[in-house]
Amino acid sequence: MNTIPDITFEYLLGAVPIWGKPNIWYGSVTYKENTGVFDDRFRYRLTVKVDEENGNKISASYYVGWQSYDIVDKEKITEEFFPADDEGTAQAINWLREQLEAVTKM
Repeated sequence: MNTIPDITFEYLLGAVPIWGKPNIWYGSVTYKENTGVFDDRFRYRLTVKVDEENGNKISASYYVGWQSYDIVDKEKITEEFFPADDEGTAQAINWLREQLEAVTKM
């Protein structure tokens, strides 16, 4: 089975200090055998939500489906927020892995 790889907070932060634009890290995990193009996958995304008033947060989100984030029903996306630092990045990845494990048991 596929898994979600580790990533650094530095990568997610991207050009926030310069241009205010974070990187978006995304991927999908096939959790069933014999999947085709239109089969459901566990799709995930991590990014930094820039908020000058309340402080930046890491956004971790996922959904199960075949469509891209741009066109999927927003109600299907589950999102959680974590501190914007190395520890928060690790927490976000671990949370996504836990969600993937729960989906594979369904």
